[in-house]
Amino acid sequence: MKLKVEKIVIILICLSLIIGLYTLYQRTEVEKQYKTAEIVLDYNEIKKLADSSDEDLSYWFKKFKEFGAESVSIQEETINLLIEAGYELRAEIVSQLVKEYKWQDSYHEEIVSAIKENEIKPVDLIISTEDEELYSYIVSGLEERYAAEFHERHILDDVYYIVLKGTNDDIYYSETDKIINIDGKGVYESVKVADSRLMNIGIGYDPEKISLAKEAGLDVVLRPINFPTYNEKLADAYKAANEKYGLQPRIYIVHGKEVLGYPGNEASLLKYIKDENIAIALIESSTQREHLEQEGLDNLVKDSGYQALRAFTMWDYIRERNKYYNYSGAEEIENTMFRAITERNIRVIYFKPFFEKKDSTKFLTDVEEYERTFSSLENRLSKHNIALGKTQPMKEFSIGSKRMAVMAFGITLAAIMLFIKMFNIRHKYANYLYFFSLPAALIPIVMRSLGEKGFAFGAAVVFSGLAIYYFMIKIKDIYDSSDKYSNTYIMLRSTAILISSLVISLAGAIFVVAMLADVKYMLEMDIFRGVKFAQILPFGIFMVMFIVYFMNKEDSSIKGVVNTTVGFLNKEVKIYYGIIVGILGLVAYIYISRTGHETNVQPSNIEMISRNFMEYVLIARPRTKEFLVAFPAIFAAVFAASKKSEFFTGIFMLVGAIGTSSVINTFSHIRTPIYLSFARTLIALLFGIILGCILVIISSICYRIYMKVQERLK
Repeated sequence: MKLKVEKIVIILICLSLIIGLYTLYQRTEVEKQYKTAEIVLDYNEIKKLADSSDEDLSYWFKKFKEFGAESVSIQEETINLLIEAGYELRAEIVSQLVKEYKWQDSYHEEIVSAIKENEIKPVDLIISTEDEELYSYIVSGLEERYAAEFHERHILDDVYYIVLKGTNDDIYYSETDKIINIDGKGVYESVKVADSRLMNIGIGYDPEKISLAKEAGLDVVLRPINFPTYNEKLADAYKAANEKYGLQPRIYIVHGKEVLGYPGNEASLLKYIKDENIAIALIESSTQREHLEQEGLDNLVKDSGYQALRAFTMWDYIRERNKYYNYSGAEEIENTMFRAITERNIRVIYFKPFFEKKDSTKFLTDVEEYERTFSSLENRLSKHNIALGKTQPMKEFSIGSKRMAVMAFGITLAAIMLFIKMFNIRHKYANYLYFFSLPAALIPIVMRSLGEKGFAFGAAVVFSGLAIYYFMIKIKDIYDSSDKYSNTYIMLRSTAILISSLVISLAGAIFVVAMLADVKYMLEMDIFRGVKFAQILPFGIFMVMFIVYFMNKEDSSIKGVVNTTVGFLNKEVKIYYGIIVGILGLVAYIYISRTGHETNVQPSNIEMISRNFMEYVLIARPRTKEFLVAFPAIFAAVFAASKKSEFFTGIFMLVGAIGTSSVINTFSHIRTPIYLSFARTLIALLFGIILGCILVIISSICYRIYMKVQERLK
């Protein structure tokens, strides 16, 4: 009766899994339509490159266009940018101006009087120029973008004055300086005004910059600047600028800390984005997880129907990686861009030129190295059917709550089965526990967000646990058997056990991916949290099952398990046991710390070089901990079981448990394309089998030597 119920449960889990497989198919169809990555040049950075080289900006634009760049990003002009560009323009924050010696001599008496009478306030900005054309350009930009009360104009003795009305929130300060006396005791703290937001608000675009980019055959991506105080007309000004310069807007890249129109006036931008099918860029954070926080961005993306894509900006620490890891050129920078596109669903590279070396501000001006980088990148991407060109936003994709309910039913059945197997519960009434799957299936319907994440987490842990149970039972059969096994048999049996365990883990991975089959996870606007915990829990499950199935010599009752556990804790421990456990503890710490990019435990240079090599020769780089550690450990566990070594069988099975959770973890990175995760796992399996077979041969040799030594010591 018990076996019959178990078979029915397995059939129901498989039927639920079919729903997951169909969802997987739907997601891959979405991914197939999303195969173009765009290189967007940063105008200001390319200008710096040109200024550092013997060639002009036009030359570099044309070269990067030849190499595969599609567009150039041009931000709005600001007062600061105009001053940096060398225009005859002066701009001063009033509170700082009045601290200067004889400041009155530099301004007309009417301006001086207005400052003294507090008609022009300390937080205001005074702009002055004698260039009428420049004055008209600034005024025109201000009138188009901001309310009339924001600025006032004066023409006095052939000098043009513009006063921008500021607030305390517009002032930027430097870090607080602590003033101390000769005894080192604090006297007071000083805060200095460093800048004003008014110096950095948008006032229009430079027609020459746009013309230069268009002449090189590059599309222009305008980056408008938001000003929260006066934002009612900013979206209209953005639209008007695109129309004025004959531009077809395709990508919206937020400039600064908030979207255009934030707060309160984002609706105009949203309408424009939807009307023109503009892709909203989500710029990946420096930790390669989620995106930069910019006010109003998440709501804008959601309201647009997730009309967005992931973008990668080249942080300075990446641009420094020229001649890195013993490469002769910028190969590691190329690797970084390649991984971003293929592994992390990036579809816009916000490109900035490379530095000569680490901690250097000198640009790499070798055009041949840029050509090699782009050519190699394009060639490698073609193997993934990805081309450089004009990108497009991702299509909205999600599944219904009813479909989730069916999969939740299957996951709960699997969880109950694991519970029964984990404690080896044989009572006939245990089968009634399966009825809890019915109310559990309703959770995604009434609480979708909790349901999708909760059951995804459950699937990750449960199927990892079932995979552990499977290989433990199969290895225990060998341990309990009195048969003698050849190395060939051990290799074949280990391969079968490993593959079967992997299939169970892949079932869990399918459930995880299917439960989180939503564009918000693919764009990493939301992420599957608890990944590390989902990798730790299976080790606890392993320990319970090892005690139940290997160490419990009394009976299958809870009392027997408790007595065995107490006996184990009171057991005398040999020194080399402690050393091995200590090593495993260190490995476990590194294993958990290495998951993600938020810790200081990062791969060594040698490992990175080997990873890079595998990325060049393989469609996907297998995970090191799988093919080099976990998968071969299954072979070692089978060998140890055949020699009746409980300790080493347990140790190697524990290491093998890493693989069951790691496989599911590979698929838990929802941003990564499905085909890449499957390829990575299958390649790891192949390598793991090869290394496992080699490990069996080495173990056999070591065992024979050990036995001979033991005989001589008798």
